[in-house]
Amino acid sequence: MRADFIIVGQGLAGTLLAEALIAAGRRVIVVDDGWRSSSSRVAAGLMTPLTGRRFTLTPGYPELFARASATLGALGVLRPARVYRMFVDAEQRERGLSRVAEASCAPFIERVTAGPGAAHETLDDPLGGALMRGAWTDLPRLLSEARERLRATGSLVEESFDCDALACQVDGVVWKGLQAGGAVFCDGYKSALAGPFRNLGWQPAKGEALTLVSGAPQTPFILNREGWALPMGGDVWRTGTNWEWGALDESPTAEQKDKLLARFRGYFKGPVATEVTTHQAGVRPCTGDGRPYLGTHPALPRLHLFNGLGPRGTVWAPQMAEIMARHLIAQEAIPPEVDLRRAWRA
Repeated sequence: MRADFIIVGQGLAGTLLAEALIAAGRRVIVVDDGWRSSSSRVAAGLMTPLTGRRFTLTPGYPELFARASATLGALGVLRPARVYRMFVDAEQRERGLSRVAEASCAPFIERVTAGPGAAHETLDDPLGGALMRGAWTDLPRLLSEARERLRATGSLVEESFDCDALACQVDGVVWKGLQAGGAVFCDGYKSALAGPFRNLGWQPAKGEALTLVSGAPQTPFILNREGWALPMGGDVWRTGTNWEWGALDESPTAEQKDKLLARFRGYFKGPVATEVTTHQAGVRPCTGDGRPYLGTHPALPRLHLFNGLGPRGTVWAPQMAEIMARHLIAQEAIPPEVDLRRAWRA
């Protein structure tokens, strides 16, 4: 079997890159083991404009959000939503008030609430918070529907990718009988552990999330304070997450389950009943500077990387997939701020 590109992994990065290459008339073969190590199956797919303790706008967010909205909206998986960021201290509240006056941030902030209970009377938000314009992505639907399209066209190989079986040649690559012009690694944190791109400045981090049924009132917005809670309708919520840099595996832990439940309950004034229906864990492919890694291996020109999307993957991925597709098809230069060569360690 021949293809223009073998794509390793069908998480968010591999899915959107495959879509972009197919739309450009290229033949792809995606090799994926059923998302067994994909952080995309755990992530909530949130697009939150201002993040972190310093309440800062993601670099390039307006353009990234516009492209993400167009791409994910066309695929039917974008869910526009408001996000209520509850402040943790007075300093953070002051930052929120100052952000409203900044031209780059103002379009994404609906308002900073006057005080506790102003956004929703059931919330425990003693310092108020900021109501922001954001969105979330239905990642399970995106991945599942894309997988069916790939399967229907014979473009999916459902097994683990054995890197030792990959042979680089002058005019392309060969893997288990598949011949292609090149291979693109979209395999998440696996690239940090082994393979041709392990020499980059990776900082993978494990995270966990819960799906639960709760009597907590369904708020008309996503809750955000040192974590998140996404109302799914009815009595169903999703909530996460944490950061663990030591144990890099996909095994949920009782300790984090208890912490996530305590945080969720702490969002509300009164006691709320909770019943966990799903507990998942995954490892984010984070990078040292918080920006993705795109480009071609410095010494192996048939091997490429589209990875490192990290916790803001749904914001980064659509625009980055287009950039990566143009790089693969027309050898267009990768912008230096996301070019993998910035972090290459010889």
